[in-house]
Amino acid sequence: MVPVRFMSLTGQYSSFGSPMWPRRHSSMRVRYSSRPFADDFPSVPPPPKVTLTKEDLDRHGITKEPVILTRITITYADPGSAFLSKFRNSIKQYDIIAVTPTTDSALKQTVSQTVVDVDIIALGPEERGTRFARKLLRLAVERNIYFELSYGPCITDSTRRQQTITLSHVLHHSFRSANIIVTSQARIPSHLRRPYDVMNLGKFFGLTDAGAKAALVAMGHNVVYFAAMRRQGVARCAAQVTLLKNTNGQDDSIAKYEGLDDARKYLKTQNA
Repeated sequence: MVPVRFMSLTGQYSSFGSPMWPRRHSSMRVRYSSRPFADDFPSVPPPPKVTLTKEDLDRHGITKEPVILTRITITYADPGSAFLSKFRNSIKQYDIIAVTPTTDSALKQTVSQTVVDVDIIALGPEERGTRFARKLLRLAVERNIYFELSYGPCITDSTRRQQTITLSHVLHHSFRSANIIVTSQARIPSHLRRPYDVMNLGKFFGLTDAGAKAALVAMGHNVVYFAAMRRQGVARCAAQVTLLKNTNGQDDSIAKYEGLDDARKYLKTQNA
């Protein structure tokens, strides 16, 4: 049984030309206990499964089979707990893993920990007071972690609109809006906006025209791509370049280059 609200949202996404929809699971707001042996963690539910029949697609005017991704958002404040390590296998079942750190220490753990590969740091207006150390931000960018800004709160509440704009400008001044994605956080179809409207809204977030377009298109693609690569373990592969055919009469001993450094040296000699 497909929820009516979910189908209404997917139908609206389809009218905007989007073939891929990340379906959020209900965000888990986890408050870690300060007790060292506390075991009162909430359980992590399995990813929801949605099956769309041809009748469902036709009813909402959807012509192409959509790609529905699952996402879990974990909100926490105390990094001293074993929640991530305890439920790491359950968390890794989701396609996209997002974390909302509410303290500076939680933000530091989110960026530096290796228990769970975090794809998105989702920051709301209530986290605008969190300090953003440039070293942590650079580390997040190097690890291909993206920062999420949602325009949904800007539509429903003027106070949250101003808070979101303030937060976006803090991010812009911290690391020049690198690795920022803009999402809707919409619960009902009327809160969705067309891509060009969102790009114009990106200017209020301190983004340039190119940055607003990238935050909506390219960066969103990168989030999904790097999340898939992490699950497949591509980041742990070693690079090797092998010449398939030696046409220059060179010695066979230089026909094979192992490692990125040797590959770069070979490419430089070929382009010289």
